[in-house]
Formats: sequence, C-alpha cells, structure tokens
Amino acid sequence: MFRKILCVTLTLPLLLCLWQVQPAYSYPECEDGGELPPTYSMARNAAPVEEAAQAELVQPRTQYQVDRGDTLFKIARDFGVTVDDLISSNNIQNPNQLTIGQSLTIPKTESEIGLPNGQKKIIKKVLNTTLTAYTAGFESTGKKASHPMYGITFSGLKAKEGRTIAVDPAVIPIGSTVFIDGIGIRKAEDIGSAIRGSRIDVFMNDLNDAQEFGVKKNVKVYLLDRENI
Repeated sequence: MFRKILCVTLTLPLLLCLWQVQPAYSYPECEDGGELPPTYSMARNAAPVEEAAQAELVQPRTQYQVDRGDTLFKIARDFGVTVDDLISSNNIQNPNQLTIGQSLTIPKTESEIGLPNGQKKIIKKVLNTTLTAYTAGFESTGKKASHPMYGITFSGLKAKEGRTIAVDPAVIPIGSTVFIDGIGIRKAEDIGSAIRGSRIDVFMNDLNDAQEFGVKKNVKVYLLDRENI
C-alpha cells in the first residue's frame, strides 16, 4: 500500500509538468489569434527567389551598328531573321535609308549569340569565315623554343589558348574582340602570312589538337564593339 501511494505521489507532478510544456516546434501565436505572422509566410520568402529568377532570364538585346555597304536584306540574312521583323523591331520608315553607325535592334532568334555575364551585345560586323588552328611551334611560326620571340604575337602579347587568334588586320583590326560561332569569345592578337581576308587562325597549345581542328568553313564571326569588352 505504501508503494502505491509513493508511486502516485511522484507520478502526478511529472504529468502536470509535461502538460504545461509547449511543443518545441510550435510557431508563435498571433495576438489576434489569426494566421501566422508574416515572418513565417512562405509567400514572402518566395518573392525574392522569383524576382532573382526573372532577372536571370532578362538578357540584353543584340544591337548591330550599320556598316558601309549594309542593307536590311544583308543584315537580316546574317542574323537569321526576316526583313519585316527587322523593320518592325526598329520602327524603320524607309528601308532604303540606312546610316553608317546607325544602331539596329536584332529580333531575338534561336541562334542569338550568347555573351558571358549578360554583357551588352553590340555588333559592328558579321563575317563568314574559314577557321584553321596553329601553335607557337616551328611548324606554324617557323620559330623554335629557343627563339627570343617564341610564342609572342604580333601585338606583343604572349599567345594564349582560349584567347588568341590570328587575323587579317585589314578585315579584323588587331586588338578587336570577336565572338566565333561554336567557339566563343576570342581576341585578335596575331597575324600570319597565310591569313588573308576572312580566314582566321585559332591558337592552340597542342599540335595534335591544332591538326585535329582541321579546316572549318562558313563559320559566322561577330566583330564586337568596344563596349562589349
């Protein structure tokens, strides 16, 4: 009998304590007994995420600067759009009157070029080129590794894979930045005796890679304005 009384005496206070303890995971209650406070609303947290996602989707529109000899037909063909779309996107009243240096907005297409980090897309010229590849070695430059100018480009910079290309300065000025379709951003830093007209030599470190690159014809190259750099 004594044991039963002792058990009840110890158990009753413990049960009362447990009944008064609030669950550790419960949310704070509103003063008016209504819905959860705004700080616990998922909608408030979701808004910044949605805004960030929308900001990532907004990309600068491609701009083209009219060059000598350009026509709307030529520009539309170079960018794979229709003349009508080009006219409507730029509110052109007279299709036969283009001014050198005039900026045209290019309608968005599936083949629109993509520059890194959402950079502006201001294009000065579009070229159909033939691509080849070269190295700093004797087979490409006639210089051996012991030569003091080995690996040094016409611009005075050391050739770098992923950056350097050799061009005809009469077509692409030295120092220009271009976007090569299927390859990406490159900089005109070098020249070559066989590089004439719209031909471009892409610098590579490895001879085998350069030989495997071969010859690629009819590759579109976009000469970018300095504002892209």
